Parts: sequence; structure tokens; C-alpha cells
Amino acid sequence: MKKINWKILNSAFWIEVILSYVLPFRVVDNFQYNVGFPIPFILVYDTKINVNPLMSMYLNPLGLFLNGIIIYLIILVAVNAYYKFKCCRTK
Repeated sequence: MKKINWKILNSAFWIEVILSYVLPFRVVDNFQYNVGFPIPFILVYDTKINVNPLMSMYLNPLGLFLNGIIIYLIILVAVNAYYKFKCCRTK
């Protein structure tokens, strides 16, 4: 079993946070908005004025963790493929 590359893991979670702001929200019933890719991890409910926005949000830490792991694995495979292609090409 390989050690965890903490730089790639850190960048994977930052990519997930940036993707949640860049990608469009998924609207459910014109009342609930899902944020996150590929698994929604923030649910925002449309509420009336004078309601605390934090009370209308739900954070799913498991969804955030799974998104980070999925992006980490994608980046890890891409980096390994790049190094394999680079080494085969130089010989």
C-alpha cells in the first residue's frame, strides 16, 4: 500500500471547493439547491427574508470526503499516466 500524497490530497479538496462555486447548482423543487460534484455535499434551502442563512444549509461531511477521495484518485491516475508516458517517450 502506497503512502498518501498530501499535496495531491490537499489540491483535490481545494479543487472540490472551487468546483462547487464554479459549476451550476442543481435545483430540486424550486426550493432546494444541491451543491457539489460528483456527489452533492451542501444542501441550501430557499427561505424567507430575516432567516439566518446558516440555518437553511446542510453540510454532508461524508459527501465532501468522498468527493475529495474521488478527485484525489483521478489526479493520482493522471499523474502516474503522465510519468509513464513521459518515461516511455524519452527512451
